[in-house]
Amino acid sequence: MKLDTWRKENGLSYRALAKKLGQKEATIARRWCLPPGHQDQLIPRKGPNMDRIMEVTGGAVMPNDFYMRDASG
Repeated sequence: MKLDTWRKENGLSYRALAKKLGQKEATIARRWCLPPGHQDQLIPRKGPNMDRIMEVTGGAVMPNDFYMRDASG
């Protein structure tokens, strides 16, 4: 599942998502939510950031989700 899909399904703003993930800026969370290939996309670093995403989402968002495009493109 994409992080942005999880965010929307859980009714979170980028700011609320950033707070849950331990980030100071909503911009970081927003950029993590951009689709693969987008020029402004950031991929969370392996380790604490990715581990926190998997923990907060209950494993719904995994590292591969930041690299793979979904069926719609």
